[in-house]
Amino acid sequence: MRKCITAEAIQQYAEASKDRADIHLNAEAAAKAGFRRPIAHGMYIMGLAQSMYLSENPMKWITAYSMKFEKPLLVETVVIFDFKESNDNVLVTVTAETEEVIASGIFSTKERFE
Repeated sequence: MRKCITAEAIQQYAEASKDRADIHLNAEAAAKAGFRRPIAHGMYIMGLAQSMYLSENPMKWITAYSMKFEKPLLVETVVIFDFKESNDNVLVTVTAETEEVIASGIFSTKERFE
């Protein structure tokens, strides 16, 4: 699944989470930290991965998760979320269009009963 991580989405996440660190919102602060543009919040990326997986798998619950961030994700980057199921686990990889792995992790899942 492809998704462009927009400055608007990062702004909305910053407001909702109360994490308004300049590195996420301000180009000058990001440049001072060595980045070409502001970077996305790690928790935003992890939450987005969970949301995207569940939207495609509505009969599943995520019971546990972990994610390791390999590289910062620059705002206004298109990323690919890849989900590979293995029993009750889902291997998650977040890759930029440049094929750089941004993050990888695992979701533990179970069937949802209505």
